[in-house]
Amino acid sequence: MTINTMSKVLATTVLAGFTFGAVAAENAAGVAEHLSMLIESTKAAQTAAAAGDKDGCQSNIKQAIQHYKELTGAPNGKPMQDAVKKMKEAKDECAAGNTADAATKLGEVVPVQISIQAANSK
Repeated sequence: MTINTMSKVLATTVLAGFTFGAVAAENAAGVAEHLSMLIESTKAAQTAAAAGDKDGCQSNIKQAIQHYKELTGAPNGKPMQDAVKKMKEAKDECAAGNTADAATKLGEVVPVQISIQAANSK
């Protein structure tokens, strides 16, 4: 398989994943699923940061932000926007090697996400 062919296959796979994710979050079940995955990824990032794993921290924050991008409707209000801003700050802290600071910021984000999930499930 040539590099050009592999690139095309990879690009198609990535685009298919984004398309599926966007469709999944357009209904209540999709929103609930992405909120759950957002929280799981944020918790994993916090755990990685607390353990001093800056790469794991960054990777999980990147996944969490992708799940945020898939959300539509009410969960995207100001509290979630503020939480995502803090997540991006934590990602920068991890990149700089300040994993303890990142873990603290992520620890502030998780309860906000959980409260948004609870409000969305009513």
